[in-house]
Amino acid sequence: MKKFMSMLCLLAILCVAYLVFTQPRDGGRPGIEDIESGADELVDQVKGMYEEYGSAAVAQADEKLEDVVEQADEKLGDVVAQADKAIDDAVESAVEGAKEGFFQSIKESINDFFESMTSRENENDN
Repeated sequence: MKKFMSMLCLLAILCVAYLVFTQPRDGGRPGIEDIESGADELVDQVKGMYEEYGSAAVAQADEKLEDVVEQADEKLGDVVAQADKAIDDAVESAVEGAKEGFFQSIKESINDFFESMTSRENENDN
C-alpha cells in the first residue's frame, strides 16, 4: 500500500509538471477549461492506477490472509488432536483406577466376610 501511495504522489507531481510545461509560454494565464481538463485527466489517471494497483494489492492481501488462516487451521487441528489424546488417556486411566479400586473393594469385603466367619467359629468353639 505504501508503494501505491508513492506512485500516486509521483503521478500527481508528473501531472502538475505536465500542466506547467504544456501551458502557453506567452505569459497568458491558463484558462479555467484547461485546468479543469487537466484535473479531470489527472483524476482519470489516478482512478486507473487505483483500479490496477489497488485490486492487485487486495488480491495479494487476500492470498496472504488465506495462507495465515490455513496455517492457523493446521495448528488448531494439532492442538485438538493433542487434547483428544490427553482426554482419552485421562479417561482410560480413570477407568482403570476405578476398576482396580472396585476389585480391591470386593476382595477386601470377601476377606472381611470370611475373617468374621472364622472369628465367630473360634468364639463358638471356646
